Amino acid sequence: MKRLLICACLCAMCDVSYAVVIDTTNAATIAAFQSGLNVADFESVATVTPQTITSYTQGDPVNSSAFVFNQLSGVQFSVGGVVGTNEPALFKLSGGIAGDAHSGTTVMGPVDFDFTTKFGPGGMIEIFFPTKVAKVGFWLNPSLGNVHLIAADTNFAFSHEAETTLEDGNATAGHFVGIERATADIGGFKVIGLGNNAFTIDDFSYGVSAVPEPATWSFLVVGLVGAGWCARRFRARSSER
Repeated sequence: MKRLLICACLCAMCDVSYAVVIDTTNAATIAAFQSGLNVADFESVATVTPQTITSYTQGDPVNSSAFVFNQLSGVQFSVGGVVGTNEPALFKLSGGIAGDAHSGTTVMGPVDFDFTTKFGPGGMIEIFFPTKVAKVGFWLNPSLGNVHLIAADTNFAFSHEAETTLEDGNATAGHFVGIERATADIGGFKVIGLGNNAFTIDDFSYGVSAVPEPATWSFLVVGLVGAGWCARRFRARSSER
């Protein structure tokens, strides 16, 4: 029995040592990913007034009140350029595109350096987590483009520290996408548009994984091995009497 428990723990250690790129529409998978995380649907963000749009037009001026920087707890946003100046914006989708939001009608989208809408090539959103997280995910707009995801240990533009990529992968428009790590080591994240019409995100989900860290499993295995050794010693001494 003890051997089975030890084997199970060793297997579990293997299971939690991986990183996963999420790209799915499976409700159970998404619910499991979001469990225990912060989930921002962008419907009510303090000091931000979403800009209403009825089409994905490139180059329209964006109202300054629609920009998002650090209004969400534990996360900061940028679109490249100057941190705190060049920021993404919240857009309230209306008319024929209202159904492109996953929950409610408000999404986050990239903005060009001249503070106009960026629904064309080269759209990007950069993200910084001052306290590192293990999971980052969100819904992509089904009517816009695919993206490339990059999870890093920090974001140089925000922290001015050397940045190392931890995991990356491509993700599909209309899907819930993201990256999950076994430990909370994601300090930076980038979403880079691959198509000619950029992207928007909704239900932005981030936080620390509930999966035990490898060190936790190591302690458990050591404890079980020790218990097994003690039991064998006790039986050996009993048989000598």
